[in-house]
Amino acid sequence: MPIAVKPITKNVEIVTDLQLMSDIIDLSNRINSQDKPSQKDKDQLAGMVKDLDKSTLVLTLRGLPSSPWNAIVIDHTQVKGDQAVKDLQGMVADAVPRMLVKARYKGGEDIDLGGEELTGLIGSLTDTQVADLIETIQTLNTPIDALPKAVRDLIG
Repeated sequence: MPIAVKPITKNVEIVTDLQLMSDIIDLSNRINSQDKPSQKDKDQLAGMVKDLDKSTLVLTLRGLPSSPWNAIVIDHTQVKGDQAVKDLQGMVADAVPRMLVKARYKGGEDIDLGGEELTGLIGSLTDTQVADLIETIQTLNTPIDALPKAVRDLIG
């Protein structure tokens, strides 16, 4: 068996129905403000959360080897004056298709998310979703590569 570095993977959830998410938050705030919440409100909330889960995507992403990741960073970084400015949307658009292991709905149904569908999804993300994705992408592509001494200290 050849020796190779095994990259890490992480799941990223992408809520696709932000209106429903907003409605859930409004209802949960209303329930939390009541002294004795009604069972009807709780049942409605449970149903809404179930519907949200059915439309929430879970992307399993795997870290890239150094060269492809560095190329993506370089391609989407411009130097303006004395500052490096990164195009995070562009980084996500280039990285996710290369890093995607699988896609499924939170309810469990696998989906084939490729080509135009993936491009459309990435193009429709909010700034917050892009920020969450880029944080995960950076973590996967710049992982901790040595066991901290504190961990070894824990086991004696």
